[in-house]
Amino acid sequence: MTTVTTEVLITNERRVNLALDLPPDCPTGAATVTVTFQPKSPPGLTANQAAKIYGQGRGQVWMSEDFDAPLDDFAEYS
Repeated sequence: MTTVTTEVLITNERRVNLALDLPPDCPTGAATVTVTFQPKSPPGLTANQAAKIYGQGRGQVWMSEDFDAPLDDFAEYS
């Protein structure tokens, strides 16, 4: 098995044409090609930090208008 690694830039078109320079000892004939996407982190950020998109949860969390109102269950303690 021969392993060749290259870097690509994925754009909004979501289409990438790959042209790989294979080593001379790479066998000819039918082959299986596997592509693994590993997002690259911007300099200074970990992969986890780079995966966060600010505002991606907007509209998914809400609080009731009476969130700060006293609870009836605790009326005897006040």
